[in-house]
Amino acid sequence: MMFTIATWVRSSPARAWGLSLVAFAVALATRFATDTSLPAGFPYLTFFPAVILTTFFAGVWPGLLCAVLSGFSAWYWFIAPHATFAVGPSVLIALAFYVFVVGVDIVLIHVMHEALEDLEAERAVNQRLLEQQSAHVQELKARQRQQLLLQRELSHRMKNTLAMVQAVVSQSLKNATDPKEAAAMAAARIQALARAQDVLTATDWAASALADVVKAAVAPLVDGRDRITVTGPNVEVEARHALGLALAIHELATNATKYGALSVETGTVAISWSVTQEGGFVFEWRERGGPPVTPPQRRGFGSRLTERVVPGYFGGHADMRFEPSGVIYELTGWLLPEEGAQAETSPA
Repeated sequence: MMFTIATWVRSSPARAWGLSLVAFAVALATRFATDTSLPAGFPYLTFFPAVILTTFFAGVWPGLLCAVLSGFSAWYWFIAPHATFAVGPSVLIALAFYVFVVGVDIVLIHVMHEALEDLEAERAVNQRLLEQQSAHVQELKARQRQQLLLQRELSHRMKNTLAMVQAVVSQSLKNATDPKEAAAMAAARIQALARAQDVLTATDWAASALADVVKAAVAPLVDGRDRITVTGPNVEVEARHALGLALAIHELATNATKYGALSVETGTVAISWSVTQEGGFVFEWRERGGPPVTPPQRRGFGSRLTERVVPGYFGGHADMRFEPSGVIYELTGWLLPEEGAQAETSPA
C-alpha cells in the first residue's frame, strides 16, 4: 500500500515537488509550535521525519530539496545565535550531524526503492515468462488436438471414399455380361469420383461450390461448342453431396453420350439447380435435340445410383423421365440455405 502511494506520487512531478514543499512547511510550523517545549540541542527534530517521508514518497531530488530547506531553516532560527547564519565550532558540528543523518536516510531510502523496482521488474519478467510458457503449453495442446482431429477426419474420409469405391466396383461387376466393359465402367466411375475429390481437396474438404463440382464432372464432355450449360445460384455443398452428384452426373453423361443428346451433333444438355430459403434443393438434368428416347428394358447399377443412392444423400428423391424430346432427371432434396446467393449462367 505504501509503495503503491509512493509510485503514484512519483509519477507526477507536480505531486512530488509539492509534497516536498508541504512537508517542509509542516515541519517548520511544527518546530516553531514546539520550540518552547523542546529541550535545547534538538534543532532538527521535526525536520528529519519530513526529509524521510518526502524521500520515500516523492524521490531523491524532492527529498534533497526538503533537506536543504530544513537545514537552512534550522540553522537560521533554531541554532544559536538565532536569526543569523553565524558559523562556529558548535554550528559546524550540528550541521555536519544533520548532513550525515539526512544523507544516510536519503541513500538508504533510495537503495530500498531501487531494490524494490528491481524486484518488481524481475517479478514482471517472471510473470511474462509464465504467461509465455502457459501460452506455449496451450498452443501445443491445441496442435495435438488439431492433429488428432485431422487424423480422425482423414481416417473417416478414407473409409467413406473406399466404401464408395468398393460399392462402385462391386455393383459395376455384378451381373455384368462383359467383364471388360464392366471394368471400363468401374474405372470411369472411379475417375468421376477422383475429379470430384480434386474439387474438394482445393477447399480442404470443406464445403465446395456446386458449380465447380458440376463443371468438373462434365469436363471430359466439353468440346468448346457450348453444348452443355450450367445454371444455378452460388451454393456450397458438403463432401458427400459433391461425391454423390459427381457419380450421378457421370452416369447421366455416359448414357447421354451413348444413347441420348450427346450422341448426335445437335444435342444439348442443360444442367440447373435451385435453392429455397428453407433449404430445399432441386437439381435438374435436361437433354434436348437428341434421338428419341425410350425407357430402358434393363435397370442396372447406374439407374439405382441416380434414382435411389444419390437422393439419399440429400434426404430426398429423384425422378427420371424418358420424354420424346430427351431425358429429364430431377433430384429433389435439402441443403442448408445459402444467404446472398446470386444466379449464374454459363457454359460448362
